[in-house]
Amino acid sequence: MDLVSFVVALVAVLIGAAGQRMIGMGWGLVVTPAVALVAGPLAAVLVVNLYGALACMVILPKVWHDIDWKRLLWLAVPAVALMVPGLLLAKGLDTDVLRIAVGVIAMAGVVITVAFTTAERSHDGPALRIATGATIGVLNASVGMGAPALGVYTLLSGWQDRTFVATMQPFWVIVSGVIVAVRPFVAPEGSPDWPLWAWLLLCVPVVAGVLLGNRLAHLVNRTVVRWSIIALSVLGGAALIVTGALGLLA
Repeated sequence: MDLVSFVVALVAVLIGAAGQRMIGMGWGLVVTPAVALVAGPLAAVLVVNLYGALACMVILPKVWHDIDWKRLLWLAVPAVALMVPGLLLAKGLDTDVLRIAVGVIAMAGVVITVAFTTAERSHDGPALRIATGATIGVLNASVGMGAPALGVYTLLSGWQDRTFVATMQPFWVIVSGVIVAVRPFVAPEGSPDWPLWAWLLLCVPVVAGVLLGNRLAHLVNRTVVRWSIIALSVLGGAALIVTGALGLLA
């Protein structure tokens, strides 16, 4: 394991966890490209979902009373239903092609996030929620990044208040937890061959990032936080696209 790349991943996990606490998204956009560079795109799915669920579980007690349970069910049920097809998609694709796909999705997520910061309410309904949940399930299971689909939904629905931040925590616990649970039966060969200390060490920036987000949630300008996540996502996504393209050309 490349220690320099692993340190980059640790920093990305810290920033991603803090962003997840403060604005309800950013974990996958920041962490997936960084972990994919260290462990490969297929292994990144497991790592991102495992530690993403941990981060959201740490956040959950702070936001429990603001959760929109009805909207949570509309999004979570179709997401869970489409996870196995997403895992099979990841298993069947070439590694470099998948790496490029992760990078492209990260870049697309940036564009959606930029639009999300200024979007006004348009419309919402069961059909849009089901389509969003299903798309998140496929993307999160295949490339570890369902945030682009979530960004589209928030853009269309205008769901940008504190209930969004709160509801995303149990949503990602459910989605990520199911992926981690079913993965050994669908794609068992995708786990990174890391020493035990590496798995344990990754827990530190997860908890530290959440604690940092708790402290800064009411003090830091959220626009600054979003733009920081956007910048890191652009760099990470671009790096993955280049790496994948070089692999295909080799």
